[in-house]
Amino acid sequence: MARSADAHSHLFSGGYRGSFAGRPGVVVDETSCYVSLMADHQVQAALIVGYQDHAWCAENNSYLAEILPLNEWMRPVAFVHLNRELSVPHLVALQRQGFVGISLYVFGDEGKLGLARISSTCWAWLRAHNWLVSVNSSGPMWQTWYPILDRHPDLRLLVSHLGLPMRQVEAPPPATAVKALTDVLALSRWPGPRVKLSGFYALSEPGHDFPHRAAWPYVTALIAHFGTRRLLWGSDYSPCLDSVSFPQTLAILQYLPGLTAADRAAIGGENLLELLDQVRSSPLSDQ
Repeated sequence: MARSADAHSHLFSGGYRGSFAGRPGVVVDETSCYVSLMADHQVQAALIVGYQDHAWCAENNSYLAEILPLNEWMRPVAFVHLNRELSVPHLVALQRQGFVGISLYVFGDEGKLGLARISSTCWAWLRAHNWLVSVNSSGPMWQTWYPILDRHPDLRLLVSHLGLPMRQVEAPPPATAVKALTDVLALSRWPGPRVKLSGFYALSEPGHDFPHRAAWPYVTALIAHFGTRRLLWGSDYSPCLDSVSFPQTLAILQYLPGLTAADRAAIGGENLLELLDQVRSSPLSDQ
């Protein structure tokens, strides 16, 4: 069986708020549950996307750093607040904790301004170390990356959830899907960006409508522009579990049209594992 690797998952102390795992009276050890799922589905590594933009998850980076030594399969990316200054010493400190990249949520004017405040020196450091930059954003906000990629074309920008195009009840015509993804598809002209095939439950209505045929035209457009070697499967564990099962998040690769067995193996794990192998460490004194 092909090696799987998950490009988008979350682990929170106390469970993801708003999901069944974080409801009052419910006790779920998200990490133990995920380890069990990994064993069942041959998942070898997982990119854990840090998020701490609310009080209930304000220490998520610290939590991930704490449990990392006990979970060698974890490859965490640290949440970065866009309203705070990011510096190379900060990145080095995260590197020492075992992080392999950063997690950005870029929405609205605050997100756009915060992204613009990140120095070229930081982007150069991220590029030099092949760190992964996991980004949640949508629509025209993806255009804010164009000038950054002009300067750092090999930046490992990972677009979450197909770029969050509009949710669909029925599959839109191909031209409509392309138009909805215009700003994401434009990222393909630089070599660094990749797109995560994740969060399908948030792109089709209802969310439990597996295998999410309403979102398939989006995937077709992404394949046409990025090819299959720049696409990454992601489960979006544990938020996904309120809509679909974990096996369904991976099984969707068996349903998507036009994929060969080699394509499914690449998207399902090989592409991410290659990126993770390329992440570079540096001497602790490197700042």
